[in-house]
Amino acid sequence: MNTEIEYLYRDASNYKKWNTAVLIGELSEADQQTILDCLQDGEYFIPSQVGLDEERFGSWTEDDHRWFELEPGFATPTSYPITCGLTCAQLVENFKAAKGNWDDGSEE
Repeated sequence: MNTEIEYLYRDASNYKKWNTAVLIGELSEADQQTILDCLQDGEYFIPSQVGLDEERFGSWTEDDHRWFELEPGFATPTSYPITCGLTCAQLVENFKAAKGNWDDGSEE
């Protein structure tokens, strides 16, 4: 069994683009909570920093930014073919490494 995760890109004009990835293995409830605990402001992350693809709306505009959204219930077991070379364990470790270190390119 594999795991499908869904995450959302929402630009400043509130246009939305859903992203999905199918990872190797299964994410436990505890793993999912660990990932949620790593999010910026409890909701935001940058997929490329954890090994996931980022789909937006074609060319970059002033409405675009680096942040994607992840909500509880983002992961479901699936028999779909793998679309991402990450294992679930690798994804959890990647989120733990990114926690508090999200780099959106802005200077603080």
